[in-house]
Amino acid sequence: MNFLLDKTHFTDIDAAESGCVLLTNGLGGYVSLNCAGGTSRNDHSIFMAAVKAPNVRYNMVTNILAVLSVDGKKYDLCTQRMADGTSRNGFCHIDNITYGSNLVSWCFHAEDVEVSYMIVMPHGENTVMIYYHIYNPSMHKVELELTPLLRFTPKNESLKPDAHFSIREQPFSCASSAKSAVSSYMIENNGLNLLTATDGTVSVFEPVVHGPFMWSLDTRDGRNDTGIGIANHRIIRCTSDFDSEFTVLYSLEPADKISKKTACGLTKAFEQAVQAEEARINALTDASPLKSPLGKQLTISADAFIVDRESTGGKTIIAGYPFFEDWGRDTMIALGGTTLAAGRFSECKSILRTFAKYEKNGLLPNLFPEGGMTPMYNSADAPLLFVNAVYEYIKFSKDEEFLQECFAPMKEIMDAYENGTDFHIKCDSDGLIMAGDDLEQLTWMDVRVGDYLPTPRHGKPVEINAYWYSALCCMHEFCLKKASVSEASAERGNVEETAAYYTTLADKYAAMSERTRESFLAKYPDSALGCLKDVLNGTYEENQIRCNQIWALTQPFTMLNNTLREEILDTVERELYTTAGIRTLSMKDENFHAVYIGDMVSRDSAYHQGTVWTFPLGAYLRAKIMQLPHYNAARRQAECEKLECAFEALKGWLFEGCLGQLAEIYDGKEPTVSRGCYAQAWSVGEILRAVYDWENYQTRCE
Repeated sequence: MNFLLDKTHFTDIDAAESGCVLLTNGLGGYVSLNCAGGTSRNDHSIFMAAVKAPNVRYNMVTNILAVLSVDGKKYDLCTQRMADGTSRNGFCHIDNITYGSNLVSWCFHAEDVEVSYMIVMPHGENTVMIYYHIYNPSMHKVELELTPLLRFTPKNESLKPDAHFSIREQPFSCASSAKSAVSSYMIENNGLNLLTATDGTVSVFEPVVHGPFMWSLDTRDGRNDTGIGIANHRIIRCTSDFDSEFTVLYSLEPADKISKKTACGLTKAFEQAVQAEEARINALTDASPLKSPLGKQLTISADAFIVDRESTGGKTIIAGYPFFEDWGRDTMIALGGTTLAAGRFSECKSILRTFAKYEKNGLLPNLFPEGGMTPMYNSADAPLLFVNAVYEYIKFSKDEEFLQECFAPMKEIMDAYENGTDFHIKCDSDGLIMAGDDLEQLTWMDVRVGDYLPTPRHGKPVEINAYWYSALCCMHEFCLKKASVSEASAERGNVEETAAYYTTLADKYAAMSERTRESFLAKYPDSALGCLKDVLNGTYEENQIRCNQIWALTQPFTMLNNTLREEILDTVERELYTTAGIRTLSMKDENFHAVYIGDMVSRDSAYHQGTVWTFPLGAYLRAKIMQLPHYNAARRQAECEKLECAFEALKGWLFEGCLGQLAEIYDGKEPTVSRGCYAQAWSVGEILRAVYDWENYQTRCE
């Protein structure tokens, strides 16, 4: 899908700031501006670099102010709110913006002069390249003046007005034309060295503070909403030619590396970077089994989240842009869609391998901190999701050998959950997993407001036990596979691991899964609610209608019969379904919050109390698809039509918020404007899985 917004989208500054674009570099770095090319968030940036992949990120260049002069008359091409209530309204001159294949371009008109610029962020590099083209059919005297705004601050931190930026010429070998020699400089601040090169004319001056700017979307969310940038150079192109072009480059890569890459000339290097990115994206969609326009677009969208992790030497998944890092739970939930459904088996294996290495006490890191800090293991779901993810990876990829690599950590996980581990995680006598106490938050509904937990869910959460049952079944199959190929092994030290050993272990997991199944079916279904209890703990939480039951329908193994599945789906559709996602709590509940807005306390209090999340929608749609064969012909036709409408509606949400992405959350009552992260890994990943299942179902029906 290619995204084009014409000038009807830019009727005023509110409309101009209503969406954004995102380009990523596979390291955690990104380019993200609003659709008018301005910044309406502190985390918007024309060059957010990942100094250490993926989470040590620095806002290097916030934006580039642009002013066009036509025969001496000036036109501001920049859109930016200022803290004093004024604004720069360059959106008035936007003709269109186009976005696709991890590339974005803007086109402006003033009189009969057209100025366009395109941005590319080469994959695997902390580099951004911007190509400018001036179309001047009447051969006016034209000047385009660019003023880059420097930050060099850690992501989301403010720049101090007295920050010192030094700038010096940097020897640089690059081809040049007779019209435009290349100028290159090294800018230094905060221990970082930023290379800039351009075939425009550079003017260096004493640092000037610009701002303070107003970031309206941060105002809405109660975040720090003002800040500044500092300029110490300007790039100018003066021309009376019919058309003119030049390129601006900023990079944290070594100067000699960039010099070699641009030896053909900056504009030619830009063209090559664009071609390389288009080829990379085309290779992703060609390798993906998804064939629909929605499936191909989500394959591209998912690529933004798969990044390198320098500390482990493997791949990981950024949870969401612009706010989040890579987290264990989010990674395990997003993994199936962003990698397996997209045909990216090697990345899936790399991510699973990394987490297998960091298993501790049967738990997996929920957060990989940078530096020498200790990983955080506060997640009851990530380890069980890991076991299910390994099963699905092997099923998709046919990589049976990977079982040998992961079996030991998986067994450690199962033993720890059976016998008890940290955070009060333990299998109870009824075969169900209990978890959490005091202020511990171990499920994805993990928000904490001071010493208050809006959604404590201590006890036996429904999705944790759905994951547990499926993991037991997975381990049963794994043991049977190992028994069939292994007569003897020394994998467990002094224990002789014969086929009989694995057969005995398989029998144990089978018995445990049966006990879990019986207890689950005896305790979770609630005829009065018309669905499953959310958590077993003897409190009001048992009787809340929430989205967590959805995952009991979509694990590799599920204990629910068709009658229960249909009842759950009907209740979820009636109480929780929206086209943007699934409500976290029924609107009839007294704890329901209609909107997610305001300061952090207000937002956190609403986060899981009705707020619509996109990622459970994927599981809901998958469960609907799985149920189709069990309906009669008339009901099946009606449900297929509903599914077709649901997937069609998702195309519209790709135009809201961040172009080509699916957001984290929406208001609970009337989901119209995205909140939280404007691009969320598990939102994209879970919808990708649903599209994969839908395409496969349609193929089987042909």
